Amino acid sequence: MNRIDRLFLIISYFACSFPVITTLAEETNVHSYSLPDHGSIQLKVPASWKGDLRQPPHRLPPTIDFKPGTGKPFEILITPIWPISKDMPSPNAERIRTQVKRAAEHARPQAVEHDINLKELKGASGIGYYFFATDRAPKPDEYKYMTQGMILVGDIALAFTILTNDGQDNVIADALSMLKNAVHVKGGAT
Repeated sequence: MNRIDRLFLIISYFACSFPVITTLAEETNVHSYSLPDHGSIQLKVPASWKGDLRQPPHRLPPTIDFKPGTGKPFEILITPIWPISKDMPSPNAERIRTQVKRAAEHARPQAVEHDINLKELKGASGIGYYFFATDRAPKPDEYKYMTQGMILVGDIALAFTILTNDGQDNVIADALSMLKNAVHVKGGAT
């Protein structure tokens, strides 16, 4: 066996020994959601997701609720956060980390995980933190997994909760990508 044959044999062995992982990124569309007196937030939303903006009264921050158009259920809730009054501090990385850590501690008693670690989320215009928890005893109509956190986007923060079940890691990845690429556009929305 000459060198070329051996090299081909080695390459063939490695090519067959490891599964080929291909991911087809779902097409995304940019959606803009108006924020009362705070411009808008732009998100690159996977085309198969359906979004609904729920606006509470008194010009409070809305919640954007994403669900699948078809297929296995999941839910993603995103709420922009800004100071409600002038004497409240603006969101920053330290405050966000503190709030997410508090949420993780709150989730721990119902989680399978004994230790819930925070993970950093670097966005296009800010930093954030999140955690992952598995519900110890989800009811039939509830979700098994929760990914929750907050990310700074310009001078507002986006609080998020991603609720999924088995086999939906791609939903979590797509949601975190959408959040990392979020853009806050100041002004223009009322």
